[in-house]
Amino acid sequence: MIESSWPLTKAALRYGDIPALLGEPTSYSYRDYDELARKVSAALGVAGIGRGDRVGILALPSVHLPAILMGCFERGVVACLLNTRIPRHGLAEQLHRVSGMALIVDEFFSMVRLNHMPTLRIDDLLNSDVTGEQVASSFRLEQSATIMFTSGSSDEPKAALHTLANHCYNAVASNRNIAVAPGDRWLLSLPLYHVSGLSILFRCLFGGAAVVVPESGESLETNIMRYGVTHVSLVATQLFRILQSKNGLAALLRLKAILVGGAAVSASLLRQAHELGLRVHTTYGLTEMASQVTTTPPGASLDTLLTSGLPLQPDSIAIAEDGEILVRGGTLFRGYVDPNGIILPVTAKGWFATGDLGRFDENGNLNVIGRKDNLIITGGENVQPEEIEKCLCKLPGILQCVVVPIEDAEFGARLVAFVKKDDKYHVLQSAMQMHLSRHLPRYKIPFTFLNWPEEADANMKVNRNLLAGIAKKNTGSNRQGTS
Repeated sequence: MIESSWPLTKAALRYGDIPALLGEPTSYSYRDYDELARKVSAALGVAGIGRGDRVGILALPSVHLPAILMGCFERGVVACLLNTRIPRHGLAEQLHRVSGMALIVDEFFSMVRLNHMPTLRIDDLLNSDVTGEQVASSFRLEQSATIMFTSGSSDEPKAALHTLANHCYNAVASNRNIAVAPGDRWLLSLPLYHVSGLSILFRCLFGGAAVVVPESGESLETNIMRYGVTHVSLVATQLFRILQSKNGLAALLRLKAILVGGAAVSASLLRQAHELGLRVHTTYGLTEMASQVTTTPPGASLDTLLTSGLPLQPDSIAIAEDGEILVRGGTLFRGYVDPNGIILPVTAKGWFATGDLGRFDENGNLNVIGRKDNLIITGGENVQPEEIEKCLCKLPGILQCVVVPIEDAEFGARLVAFVKKDDKYHVLQSAMQMHLSRHLPRYKIPFTFLNWPEEADANMKVNRNLLAGIAKKNTGSNRQGTS
């Protein structure tokens, strides 16, 4: 149970001079962290920003950014975390959609102006002359806290509104499974505008651990070794890249926990990690549930790691009759921000339909099958592309695969596979087709295999619509695959 006192002030009293934020150009203790947040809260008040107001935050990772967020939460301000990679017109559209009243920027984005919206600089908020006032008495656990844009694989991003309670409850449940304590250090290896990055702040806050902000331009393994990192959250691509060097492996071996999520992880990569003795956890989560829903425990077997683990909270997940994964509970978001208000699409019993298909194994672990809206009909047969992708990723040398449809006059749709390969292997198209034919019916075998495009790695989740467009351009009447 989370008490109703302000968590950061409580952490400052409990942990005092224990490191809370580590990075360049300086680091902060929990006492410093709390003082910075209260100063930001007071400065926002002077700027006329108060409870319920929504502000955009556009900034690169820094040790100061967590204090800005905590200052917003203390003031009761809703922080809309903006993706630093999207074009300026996209930022303006997102802020307009959520009725943002101001924009907070760092030095890098200091010249950005969106729709004549007032702009506040992070340096000015931190260095203002106002005294950080005590605002813990006005803190409300159920207050709206963040707006995060979903990172769906095909749909337009939706603006998901979370309460502070959503983030806090998720962190507490995570810490029961993956222990976090004073002296531990969790690397902020994922962007704060993704819930998987933001959740790191809350896990460390409730465990008394330090958030490590990696130095720009340095590899993750360098940051792990330099700061004595103990915990990391990675997507599969990051894990694979670190494993390509001896220094990377040495860095990973010293970690207490490696949480891998964001997208499906290939069986070959998990097998390699398990054989190397890495303390890996696989997970299933979504923005709407403030991050993790299920996660594997410490010391899980390989068979367990090939699932998404057990629910972190009781009665929080179920499988509908059609196989769709349903979720509910204290971490479920308040709803999508819409011009007509807040929309929370749940059933009478409070279940939110995720759009993902799954099933539980005999041990209660969740197996995610794929997305309902990814279903492809080819020649009158229903095909779930994720089944093909998982099968192909069992072949040595295949790191990632995404199967998309292209329009076809004869079959309605034909299957095209984009394949990311390990450079140490030379995998021919004939070998991929033969491997699939041993496990799947003929209609589930793609007619061509294309090399993985660089633009597919622009976001944490692969955009299937983007790949379908690339497939259409690269196939047409040309039915020749790659080798």
